[in-house]
Amino acid sequence: MRLEELPNIYKAETLSLMGRALEQAWQELKSKGELKDEDGAKRKLTRTIVALASVGETDSRKLKNFAVNATAGR
Repeated sequence: MRLEELPNIYKAETLSLMGRALEQAWQELKSKGELKDEDGAKRKLTRTIVALASVGETDSRKLKNFAVNATAGR
């Protein structure tokens, strides 16, 4: 799932911060060089960020950190 595929339930600013968090999380995971399943890791990052945003989290740093931690070792 890509963020662009989400229904229009999020404001543009929320989608933007979710996108930033996803990109930063992805870059952090890639820089560690520990990815075994890149597609699975990207899906897990996206699902984690969407889940957190759906319950009201709007801090992109927190979104990134939670997503990276949830995906570590993937």
